[in-house]
Amino acid sequence: MKQDQKIGPITLTPYVQEHHHLLSQFYLPDTQTPFSALPEESLKYCQVDGDRHPFVIVAGGILVGFFVLHVGDNISPFTTDKKAILLRGLLIDRRYQGRGIAMKALRILPPFAKGIFPDKESLILAVDEMNVMAKTLYLKSGYRNTGVQKEGRSGWMQIMEYRLSGLDTDLE
Repeated sequence: MKQDQKIGPITLTPYVQEHHHLLSQFYLPDTQTPFSALPEESLKYCQVDGDRHPFVIVAGGILVGFFVLHVGDNISPFTTDKKAILLRGLLIDRRYQGRGIAMKALRILPPFAKGIFPDKESLILAVDEMNVMAKTLYLKSGYRNTGVQKEGRSGWMQIMEYRLSGLDTDLE
């Protein structure tokens, strides 16, 4: 996929073992590694915590990204809202960055997540204060800053939220 090629349709799909080899080849530039774990690290947590659900982002038939939707009691360091889904580890492989894939994925994520977890009312995430590009992307995708901060592995993080109430999940 060349930089100027169209990326094709973006789809979100559950991770399966067949994705592992491609995900193990993902990399991020050094400027991004403080902010996001690579898929292999995130998948280790998913194996021991059944409330962490891994997904892949596919663009034009090519696996280009990864994220985890985390529900249950273990999201309590980020929110006390039992009706929230925590978005974790969202990343686009370096080879496919800069093409609008993350923005498109974030736009289809809310109805996708609501379809999987119909009883949930919000998507939340924690973004590092220093990660200006990601904060801008999330704001443009409809997330709002909650004003809550949490200390993370790379410094202070802002908690952001996307309300799922009123979403139409009937995508037929």
